[in-house]
Amino acid sequence: MAHQFPTQCELTDMSADIDMKACTILERFGAELLDAEVDYCCTMDLHEFSITRGGLTHEVGFTERVLRLKDIPDIEEVVAKLAEEIKASTQPRRIRVGSRAAELVSASSF
Repeated sequence: MAHQFPTQCELTDMSADIDMKACTILERFGAELLDAEVDYCCTMDLHEFSITRGGLTHEVGFTERVLRLKDIPDIEEVVAKLAEEIKASTQPRRIRVGSRAAELVSASSF
């Protein structure tokens, strides 16, 4: 498992709370997907996690709004569900949590 932190990241409007939530997501993906490499980068209002596992690269993005409005236990629950989807996936996935499409697909409180 490798966690790589961004070399370039827009931190201008990121609060400590949002930073903590983004770090929690990174740690949870690493814990749930032990055989994966998880990278993180934030741009504008999207926190992106690139997960490479079994030769496939999956992209998961959390909007700033989601990180601002949701509590860590809620976020951890969604990360666990997404990790299970990634484990079962045979094709690369691109998931946006906080977009209307992701809200409709997810059975969680997002």
